[in-house]
Amino acid sequence: MPGEPPERGTASPAPPTASETAPGTSASSPAESGGDGGKGNEILRWLIGAVANATVLTALLVYFGWQRNDVQSQELGFDESILGMSTRDYVLRSVWPVLVLLLTIAIGGMVWLQWDDRLVRRIRAGGRDDRVVRWTLRVLPFAWLILPGAVWIVGYVWRAAAYVAFPFSIGAGVLLLVYAIQLRGMLPGASEPPPGRVPLLRAFAAIIVGVSLFWGASDYATIQGYAMADRFAAGIRNLTQVVVYSPKRLYLTAPGVTETTLTDEKAAYRYRYTGLRLNLHTGGHYVLVSDGWTPRHGVVMLIADDDPVRLEFVRDR
Repeated sequence: MPGEPPERGTASPAPPTASETAPGTSASSPAESGGDGGKGNEILRWLIGAVANATVLTALLVYFGWQRNDVQSQELGFDESILGMSTRDYVLRSVWPVLVLLLTIAIGGMVWLQWDDRLVRRIRAGGRDDRVVRWTLRVLPFAWLILPGAVWIVGYVWRAAAYVAFPFSIGAGVLLLVYAIQLRGMLPGASEPPPGRVPLLRAFAAIIVGVSLFWGASDYATIQGYAMADRFAAGIRNLTQVVVYSPKRLYLTAPGVTETTLTDEKAAYRYRYTGLRLNLHTGGHYVLVSDGWTPRHGVVMLIADDDPVRLEFVRDR
């Protein structure tokens, strides 16, 4: 189902309000603020301000990176914490996937702007008598239920896509509900909301949208983590080959590792280990696996930067 990950083979600061006006403009002049159209776009400006917040973006990048690495590590059979990855590592490894999410949000916002422009013109021209306006105001208040329901149904066909889209559909549905309330306020003869109602509405919507954003990013990171684990298991031979030289015996007994004792007693290094592959370098140590690594029986080895060993990285085609 959309709320569950696809089956495997074995088992901040408060968002800026839209009422803030740019320098040199007047909030009390409908003509200068775009009239009803400007009012209808308040929800979109508020959303952009929240998503573009540097603190929110950084938190999203770090959380995405941690979740993806945690899922991959569990699939590979070890705990993510042994990697010792820093916040910088999480951020740098998460930039491209999160940019895809933000690009999707931006495209959705552009489509929303086009629809809003046409809808506002219809409201000005015909008000409730316009059939498109009438049906839009009937359907949008239930978007918080319609969108997740539609994604849930799609999940029976495209499970992975629905698993990622389900949280975002909840946030989008809440935004459309707030948008519908603003559109109703643009109709001729519409009464002003009670004092304090709009800030509370935006605050509650911000909480739901924020949770949906991180929930969706978590699901996307989970899918990415599974995919990375699958690629890792299938591409061990494509990783960089590593030869380890050590003055003392290291007793590396992973499957596929060969230990060779060097005969020159005056050599600085007496033992050589081959059959190793570089997984990554992070947290001040090298993470190595062996040629014989398998999902059922695999060993992960850590060699610190300051260990008295010599590493040779070999291009192995």
